[in-house]
Amino acid sequence: MIAKNIAECIGNTPVVELKDNLIPDGKRLYLKLDYFNPNFSVKDRTAIGLVKAALKDGKLKPGGTLIESTSGNLGKSLSMLGAVYGFNVIIVVDPKISQSLLKWYKAYGAKVEMVRDKDENGGYQRTRINRVKELVQEHVGAYWPNQYDNPDNPTYHYFNTAKEITALPIDSVVGAVSTGGHLCGIGKAIKDKKSSIKVIASDVEGSAVFRNSFTPYLINGVGLGWRSKNTDISVLDDIYISSDQEAISMCHLLAKEHGIMIGGSGGLVVSSALSWLHNSNSESAVAIIPDTGINYLDQFYDEDWLNSKAITLLNRERLNEEIKHKKPDSVLQVREKVNI
Repeated sequence: MIAKNIAECIGNTPVVELKDNLIPDGKRLYLKLDYFNPNFSVKDRTAIGLVKAALKDGKLKPGGTLIESTSGNLGKSLSMLGAVYGFNVIIVVDPKISQSLLKWYKAYGAKVEMVRDKDENGGYQRTRINRVKELVQEHVGAYWPNQYDNPDNPTYHYFNTAKEITALPIDSVVGAVSTGGHLCGIGKAIKDKKSSIKVIASDVEGSAVFRNSFTPYLINGVGLGWRSKNTDISVLDDIYISSDQEAISMCHLLAKEHGIMIGGSGGLVVSSALSWLHNSNSESAVAIIPDTGINYLDQFYDEDWLNSKAITLLNRERLNEEIKHKKPDSVLQVREKVNI
């Protein structure tokens, strides 16, 4: 097929079976490599869902302005789509972002706003959103997709991404949670159409999505200082929380021993998937890998950066111990707290 534009190249990403003795005997782990989207991230899927819905509804028009808060990948995707569909893009970021991503936005013609003040939790997410709200007032007719609470986010994944997941020979799917739209959109489709598949959420220590308190963490593109409306607890079967150290160590192991270089959220998901396989009756799981390690060559894969953040990489043996003995957070308790 010859695509009409680059946006038509989003989706249908490859799956690779991981062969490693970290996987329990007789079980299988597949990696859904969503960094094979045009901008090397699953956020291309979210962005096209948000943009197409907004264009259809008239909330966004060619020549108009789209403004969004992002910790990284969604900004690339929205900036690309602005170039494709002819609208202006303003991306609101914070100092955690990689310098290479900032250049990426600008290469597509987007403008960048940097917030530098932390919010009451010590993070930047609420500060970014507050700045988005200010900019929307300053630009008449501007559209804020609001990936956190916009139902167009999970709806797109429900009708599109989920098809690629349910077609796999699996009994479980494991994915990272930030806004919740991606995994919970898939999860709802699974519960409606193929309920035998378990849905496992992966999050980082410090995130408040499933726990009540927030503390700053290093990994981009995962976790939040609150639980967004798009995080539908009812579709989740289990929750695994991992540390920055564990996730980054997994990234290095996969790069050095399997030639698969993934981002920190991907390391988080693989670690959680392995813990799930060790602690459940699951026989075959797919881990959704959100993005590529290319985005983080100056961060997670840089020795000086690791030293500056006091991150010591775990060797295979230590990593295996962490994975095997990790217990999940109780999804039932999380549901009770939100009265589900």
